[in-house]
Amino acid sequence: MLKYLGIQKRSINNEIRIREEFAERGFFAHPEYKNQLKFDSNIRIYNYCVTQLGDLFENENALENYVFDNALYKKLGIDEVERQHSPKGSKDRLDFKGKTTDLKLVVLELKNGGGGKSAVEQVLRYTGLLTKEFPKSNIRQILVTGVQNYETALAIRGLNAEQRESFEWYLYKYKSKKKTFDFKRITQQEIFYDGKADQTE
Repeated sequence: MLKYLGIQKRSINNEIRIREEFAERGFFAHPEYKNQLKFDSNIRIYNYCVTQLGDLFENENALENYVFDNALYKKLGIDEVERQHSPKGSKDRLDFKGKTTDLKLVVLELKNGGGGKSAVEQVLRYTGLLTKEFPKSNIRQILVTGVQNYETALAIRGLNAEQRESFEWYLYKYKSKKKTFDFKRITQQEIFYDGKADQTE
């Protein structure tokens, strides 16, 4: 990549130049290009806004523990949760089956990195299983990921309009040194971003 851009060595100025080149072409790199990256690091380049707001956890179980132990699901309007709920007649296990004050059930699926097609399908499948188990319930569908990636956006784009409207995708923002944690809702506009959203006629 450096050779392609005619860059001979790493420096702060060249790091800025690479980022400017990406921005000018509507490209996004993940992980974000920094001089500290190893020379053999794999970087994927997209024309979709791939975003990571903070630190990732060591693994998915650590993320799940942190959210549960600190009752962070309440930031999503969920009052109580049951971990690893297995719907009747299924071997599947939900990360969290939640409940809101207005008695809505919630499928809350957490992914430490990006989610992708399989994560979106998981949420839909779990919703279907809970609908069978609790036929009169109104069920919220929530996917939380550590990376806002193209693969997840593409899977959500493939849903019909009604499914997309009821599907909630959040990006978590975790700062390990400060011990802060928050959620950012990914909008439909961001899901359908094609690299041209900021261009004017």
